[in-house]
Amino acid sequence: MQILSLVASFVVFLMWAHAVFRVLFAMRHRMVERTGKRFPGPFDTLREWGYWLREPAYKAERRRLLFMTLSVFVLSMLIPLSLASP
Repeated sequence: MQILSLVASFVVFLMWAHAVFRVLFAMRHRMVERTGKRFPGPFDTLREWGYWLREPAYKAERRRLLFMTLSVFVLSMLIPLSLASP
C-alpha cells in the first residue's frame, strides 16, 4: 500500500508539474508576441496572469490545473497516513 500511494503521488505530481510549466511557457510566449519584448517585465507578467485568469478560452485549463493542484495537496496529506499503517 505504501509503494502504491508513493507511486500515485509521484505520477500526479509529474502531471501537475507538466501542466504548470505548459501554462507558464504558453504565457511567456503570448507575452513576447503581445509586447514585442524578448524579456517581458513584471508588469507584463501581471497583465498576462490577469488575462489568463479572466479569459473564457482558458477556463478548462484553469479548472484542470486547479484539480491537479488539489490532488497533489490531498495525496501529499495521505502519504503520512499510508506510511503509518502497518
